[in-house]
Amino acid sequence: MTDSPPLGNVSWKGVGDYGEEYAERIHKFFDKIDNKALESYVSSLRGNQPCNISTEFSVGNFNLVRKIQFHDGVEWIVRLLMPPMPVAGQLIETVSPKAQEKRLLSMQSELATMEFVRQNTDIPIPKIYAYELNEQNAVGCPFFMMEYVHGNTAEEVSQSYPGNREGIPEPFQEKFWRQIANIMTQLASVRLPRIGSIVRDAAGSFVAGPLIETGSGPYDSAAEFYADYPLALGNSLAEREGPVDGQGEVIQAFCSLAASFPPPAARAERGSAEDFGLANYDLNPNNILIDQEFNVLAVIDWDSVVSVPDAALYRFPYLMGVKCAVPGLDSTERLQLKREALSQQFAEVVEAWGKEQLEKEFRGVNKRRMYLFTKSGFFSKEAVAFRSLIAVRQGQDWVNEEWIQGLAWLSDRNEEQVTRFYLEQ
Repeated sequence: MTDSPPLGNVSWKGVGDYGEEYAERIHKFFDKIDNKALESYVSSLRGNQPCNISTEFSVGNFNLVRKIQFHDGVEWIVRLLMPPMPVAGQLIETVSPKAQEKRLLSMQSELATMEFVRQNTDIPIPKIYAYELNEQNAVGCPFFMMEYVHGNTAEEVSQSYPGNREGIPEPFQEKFWRQIANIMTQLASVRLPRIGSIVRDAAGSFVAGPLIETGSGPYDSAAEFYADYPLALGNSLAEREGPVDGQGEVIQAFCSLAASFPPPAARAERGSAEDFGLANYDLNPNNILIDQEFNVLAVIDWDSVVSVPDAALYRFPYLMGVKCAVPGLDSTERLQLKREALSQQFAEVVEAWGKEQLEKEFRGVNKRRMYLFTKSGFFSKEAVAFRSLIAVRQGQDWVNEEWIQGLAWLSDRNEEQVTRFYLEQ
């Protein structure tokens, strides 16, 4: 057993603790923030209760988090939205009007998603106390005031364990996976009539709106989504990062293959309109707060939640040492083989958790309708193919080349042959 990192903000860092590539971006962002305006705003939310805001922080790709300590003992955090990530090594100090609009839509959708999920599931989500979405405010950036949760990310706690390994420490692996299964199942069980990002309509109701990532949609069917979304994704990636070798070929290959997917009516026999479950594509250990025993305390990132076709619900979280093979490509690398073996174990855990909950449902313990994941569903032709649209976001030509081969392999195989490749080797 190793010494776990101290819980909560005690483990947070200062600017000097970060390497040069991060420090410059953080320094410039810190200089931009008006701390007096921030303290004044926070204090006003609680009847001018005095407060202190930590100089230590936690930082990700998009947000910098600082702790707020009121003099009466109440603790919050402020999540400050940073400028976009550097492009070609160049810092972005001024956010363009188009980027500002997309950031605003993303924040609005995240707020709507957190409230919608809170109302429809038991997933632990930090409370939002206040927010400012205007880029030109007195503080200097958009921000959320949120509940402070005394924990660390599962990624941080995992990295405190010794050994050349990745993912969750083995003694806690199944325990953590089962909690991931719970979150995935609860999200997938929330059904919407359209594919899209969660937003509020003019009446304040929650609906599936256009996808924040691409601006496309919402979509009424899986077929419509598969025909249009990949093209919108390709345009969005090219606009953001420039062309990458193989990117267009992956997207075209997916669209051609997706045209052969069976219609939902043939799969579900529901005789009614399609509906779609929720998936959080940022549900990874770096966005999950836990205690030192790997009990999940909160999921902290909600800007990548979308309602999607059932096959797209079958995702493997990143940073867990779990990875599905590219179809048709046999790896001999030891680490990759381990990741592939763990992907099967993870799929088994998710399926087993669902079966346990179904038994409780029969006994009247669970009252909500549940979506049941299956091990084979993780390795279905449609689910595997959809992962090519996740991989293409990496912007790496060698990844694209692998998936061009993988999609060609899939197009020549039936469901049974795909299952045999993944589950009978």
